[in-house]
Amino acid sequence: MNRDFVLINCDSGPEKSLIEELKQLNDMKEVHATLGEFDMIAEIESEKPEKLKNIISDYIRKLEHIKSINTLTSAEDFDFTSSTNDEIPDLIPDIIPEEKKPLEPPEEIDEDEDDFDDEDNDDNKDCS
Repeated sequence: MNRDFVLINCDSGPEKSLIEELKQLNDMKEVHATLGEFDMIAEIESEKPEKLKNIISDYIRKLEHIKSINTLTSAEDFDFTSSTNDEIPDLIPDIIPEEKKPLEPPEEIDEDEDDFDDEDNDDNKDCS
């Protein structure tokens, strides 16, 4: 049996309806709302890894209100003692929303161009 765990980020609000829609899939084992970096997690099982890939790529990714997903493939059924890697499926790339961009380094600060006047002001010398 092949198993994937799908970590899902979605728009705020329709989580309950998305969970109910995902639960209707034949190969869907469980779907739960979560707290933290992801809004929900789904567990999918199938005899064929291609079917899992199709469910994720052709169905879940295309659902309205889905912002991004991250797929984790269960390693329980892999034979890691084998000399070939034919059993390990291709990775399914994540959806990366356009609004999520890498952090840019802060702009260089030119010390000569600060907003503070370092020269003494005669009007403020004596504060007593």
